[in-house]
Amino acid sequence: MTRQQILSDGTGNGIADLTIIGGGPTGIFAAFQCGMNNISCRIIESMPQLGGQLYALYPEKHIYDVAGFPEVPAASLVESLWQQTERYHPEVVTGETVVSFRKLENGNFEVTTASDLVFESRALLLAAGLGAFSPRKLPQLGDIGDLEGSSVFYAVKAKSDFEGKRVVIVGGGDSALDWTVGLQGVASCVTLVHRMHEFQGHGKTAREVDEARDAGTIDVHLNTEVASIEAQGDELTSVRLRRKNASESRVEADRLLLLIGFKSNLGPIANWGLELVDNAVVVDAHMKTSVDGLYAAGDIASYRGKLKIIQTGLSDAAMAVRHSLTYIKPGEKIRHSFSSVKMGKAKKKEEEHA
Repeated sequence: MTRQQILSDGTGNGIADLTIIGGGPTGIFAAFQCGMNNISCRIIESMPQLGGQLYALYPEKHIYDVAGFPEVPAASLVESLWQQTERYHPEVVTGETVVSFRKLENGNFEVTTASDLVFESRALLLAAGLGAFSPRKLPQLGDIGDLEGSSVFYAVKAKSDFEGKRVVIVGGGDSALDWTVGLQGVASCVTLVHRMHEFQGHGKTAREVDEARDAGTIDVHLNTEVASIEAQGDELTSVRLRRKNASESRVEADRLLLLIGFKSNLGPIANWGLELVDNAVVVDAHMKTSVDGLYAAGDIASYRGKLKIIQTGLSDAAMAVRHSLTYIKPGEKIRHSFSSVKMGKAKKKEEEHA
């Protein structure tokens, strides 16, 4: 991937028109929209690379509900979004967490990161997804830190981690069902454990799991929880299961994949004095928060009827950037430019200079 880290020294690397906090799909597409609207932008992302949860948690997971992509791996979607955006050369700062902001007397915004870098821009866009997140764990397993990353996983970042292994997956939602299906033919055997009597994931995938169980290619244990695990050093050897009727069984395993969700919180953003509802920032029809000049888009933005899917986040980004122009360029008449017209003119110029 050609994404490069352009890390400002925080001492006056120039005032951007818009600072985008968060480099997931919404943040990347917001940067593209900045280019389309002829304004400069800066993305600040807390992770070492762009992509947000898609890249950090499940890069190989396939996504099916983004327009124009019948089926696309998460990492490939991030790659495509960046290829679309990089032509405008946005400033990208990775590995930095924004902890505070302040509005200056001239109406501009100043943000400060955890390492005391300071950046100024004319407007600010929150695209930080669900905020800081951490995987849900099973308290009955106690401290298993020495197994995490070698035998115990909370996401599938590479299928090779499970190749030829005996895998026990815990969960009944979309991720658990997706990887129960997705690791067939990769793992030597797959066992799915769910504490409830039916799955909560998408109906189509649930049917695929049922079909695989009926065909004998996977084992499924419903109304069952993981009671404990056994290991030798940092290598898992078995998982002990307990059913709701109190009966127990033991499953030999090399990998335990806990896909029971993530806990999220807004982190420092929760203390910024913005109006919040259900751990999200309230915005109006223009994606503006309770602070003039500060906008929000994607999962972090809350408004009536909000649907938290990637497609909505991309739409939010376009709306937020578009309406931020009235704050960034007060008094100027904002004209809409269709992408086909803008790109056509740019392509013609390139051909003339070739």
